[in-house]
Amino acid sequence: MGLLLSKLEVSGSNSGFSETTYLTAINQLDIRGTIGTKMLPPKTEYAAYLAFKFVNGCSNNVPSAKSIIRFVNYESEIDAENQANTVHLPRLQESGGIPKMRGDGCMEVKLGYFDSKKDTDGPIEARLFEKNHFYKIGLIVEGVEFRPK
Repeated sequence: MGLLLSKLEVSGSNSGFSETTYLTAINQLDIRGTIGTKMLPPKTEYAAYLAFKFVNGCSNNVPSAKSIIRFVNYESEIDAENQANTVHLPRLQESGGIPKMRGDGCMEVKLGYFDSKKDTDGPIEARLFEKNHFYKIGLIVEGVEFRPK
């Protein structure tokens, strides 16, 4: 899995992810996770999840963002952005249980679904983005996971 992060500062973590990112203070968020279709069994439905935490004492100033799942070789970034879904990232106590708490201490939110097709080749991208230009502080991105649905 490749994790593409822009304008973020990389730090270490004891989670199961190879890359962890701590969002210090930025005004645009764009997180991309990719996986090659050759790594996935064909004809299987998958979901992509963003695993994250909030720094203690930081309020969540990223209440919602947009998410997309796209086959990179078959769908343009602009077309995918035009069909993006809204994802909510509130703290658990403020949201009645959404996003879901994981066993490793992270929270996760579903970015979307896709089917691995027998005749599809190339990367699949799961993306979370937010472009409202308000500063975002205190989000720790653990990674993007692709799991069978």
